[in-house]
Amino acid sequence: MRFAYPAYARLQYVPKDSCWFDLYFPDLDAYWHVTAHDLQSLHTTPAKALEIYRKLIYKHAIRATDIGERPVRGPYGKGFLYELYGDVPTHALLFFTDSVRYAVMIASYFKVAGAEDSLAPIIERMRYELERIYPTIRWRSVRWTPTRTCF
Repeated sequence: MRFAYPAYARLQYVPKDSCWFDLYFPDLDAYWHVTAHDLQSLHTTPAKALEIYRKLIYKHAIRATDIGERPVRGPYGKGFLYELYGDVPTHALLFFTDSVRYAVMIASYFKVAGAEDSLAPIIERMRYELERIYPTIRWRSVRWTPTRTCF
């Protein structure tokens, strides 16, 4: 998969032979955790993957005052953008799939505890940047490997 991300973000951590990585926004002290999946190698469907992620997202409901779920579309797929409100570490998540084989989840988060009102400008900036990502996501074929590294 390929996608455009802000020039001020830095690729921070990419484990070898893995399907996830982190992008760090040093000026904002914010992160995006990106997880990509070849659903065929996991023997699952985009709908099942979405349900797994939705359950993960709604685990935040205990601390969130509200969770917004909005469908999104791009030239190469569709998905959902979730916005979480309240004193939660993750304020926005994007689930995006080609509806056939590939899926990606991008979670915007902070490693520090902080009140929503004090982080409001940064939260809004991260939501804005995440909103710009899904139209740029492009999928490329991968070879199937027998090793399950995700989910």
